[in-house]
Amino acid sequence: MAMQRLLVLVCLVAVLAACGFRPRASLALATDLGPVKVQSADPYSPLAQGLSTALSRAGAQAAVDGQPSATLKVVSESLATRPLALDDRAQVREYETRYAVKFELLDAAGAVQVPAQEVVLTREYTYDSVASAGSPAEQELLQRELRRDMQAAILRRLDAVLRAK
Repeated sequence: MAMQRLLVLVCLVAVLAACGFRPRASLALATDLGPVKVQSADPYSPLAQGLSTALSRAGAQAAVDGQPSATLKVVSESLATRPLALDDRAQVREYETRYAVKFELLDAAGAVQVPAQEVVLTREYTYDSVASAGSPAEQELLQRELRRDMQAAILRRLDAVLRAK
């Protein structure tokens, strides 16, 4: 039994290696950046709070009040939903949710480390008017997933720019 498991494991590793799969490198934000704080127009923004947590997981030090720190500024954030497809009775059957965030990174002296740039994510989902009770919950789940994906996209952009310097 143990030999069969080992054989399956070896075959799985061989197949993954043959198809080119490799784990994504972990994010390692520049250590010379120092402490980083996230600044947003909305201090209770779920995106800003999530970015703070994600930055600390990526190795960035948390900012301390009164001490100079780099600033990740969320310049703008917009979430919009629009109808995408209608059925034969002119009722909406598909929606598209668009999430756009513009951000920039400044060092402790206020110099631009990552110039302002915008990341846009979109998701499409179907709407069933018969089962409309679950639609608000589905939309909320979709928005949470978009925020999580946006945090990851922003951190990947920061990492790519900082590694290139």
